[in-house]
Amino acid sequence: MVKIRLKRMGNSHRPFYRIVVAKSDSARDSAAIEYIGTYDPLTKPSTIEMKSDRALHWLMNGAQPTETAAILLKRQGILDEFFAQRPNAKKKYGFLDKTTQAMTKESAVSQVAAPVEEAKVEEVKAEEVAPVEEAPVAEEAVAEEPKTEESAE
Repeated sequence: MVKIRLKRMGNSHRPFYRIVVAKSDSARDSAAIEYIGTYDPLTKPSTIEMKSDRALHWLMNGAQPTETAAILLKRQGILDEFFAQRPNAKKKYGFLDKTTQAMTKESAVSQVAAPVEEAKVEEVKAEEVAPVEEAPVAEEAVAEEPKTEESAE
């Protein structure tokens, strides 16, 4: 099987990718059948250059893009052209619409919270509580003021 995928280039901590067509069983950075573009994620906005005619040619001949490559192809509009020519192929690319896919699936939090909400909690009637007796407060001894000569007279 032939895949459209990314080949990592560039230095350490400075990635740069080539978009290539390669056999699916070959290594990531091994020889490719054809180079069809480049992708630089470090520029703002990220730079994508692609030979759209060659990418469409490989898609029409059965090449399967990886998830990242498919996202890049969609940004360039190449995947939309492919879907226009082959509408049934769109079923395989459900991962492209991640926002609606995430909204349709129940999250783990809502699955855990649902049984708690459904469980009926019986109301416990508060029993009358007897007033708590307060311990007698020890009266503080009033310290006698020392007598001064003026007060002594």
